[in-house]
Amino acid sequence: MTRTRRRWRDCDSGATALELALVMPVFITLVFGIFNYGWAIYCGNEVRNAVENASRLLIEDPDTSLDDLRTAVGARLNGASINDVTLSMATETVGTSTDVARISWTYAYTVDTPFIDQTVLRFDSSIVAPL
Repeated sequence: MTRTRRRWRDCDSGATALELALVMPVFITLVFGIFNYGWAIYCGNEVRNAVENASRLLIEDPDTSLDDLRTAVGARLNGASINDVTLSMATETVGTSTDVARISWTYAYTVDTPFIDQTVLRFDSSIVAPL
């Protein structure tokens, strides 16, 4: 055993326990914060990918309803909940005769980290699909 380890083991002052008690809350907050924000970004990307893939239904069948689109998005989600996703669809005319469908989505994720107030991260975008 090295001299430093022996000195640390034989220390009776309690300084090590005090340092651990001071540093551990900051460390736990940092670790859980990194995990939670990373998971939020993953879920936001998952929703974006699910909406992009489900929007291909409109290319195959222009009469696809918003409920069908929502069901297709929900089937492609693993980590995120479809209940946290807001979808809307509107038809637009581009140029003189080309119709497109604009699919807009919003996803809200609540980040809950120890010792820090809850934060809601919102992810949103829109996709244009030809009809």
